[in-house]
Amino acid sequence: MKRAIAVVVLVAGVAGCQGMAAKIARLDVGTPRDEVIERLGRPDSDRTMVGYEVLSWLDRRPGRFSFSHKDYTVVLKDDKVVQFGPGLIRRDGKTSLQIETDDP
Repeated sequence: MKRAIAVVVLVAGVAGCQGMAAKIARLDVGTPRDEVIERLGRPDSDRTMVGYEVLSWLDRRPGRFSFSHKDYTVVLKDDKVVQFGPGLIRRDGKTSLQIETDDP
């Protein structure tokens, strides 16, 4: 019985690690806004920047054994995805945006 419980906990832990990364990987440029919300859930932040709608999800894993986190951003124009991925948004000029990651 203890072994079965340990296996269930392990499987749940591994499934939780993929969470938002696996969900966002299924998006495509042109995906409608409603479908993005359906797949990813309600965003933690929804704002407008230079004519684009920017949705952000903060992928925080509770617990003291979490060594990392990633934030995910989806950029929409006319209710369709134009950019998405891990990282936070920044202005790239007067009329464009760029998702910025911590990766070198």
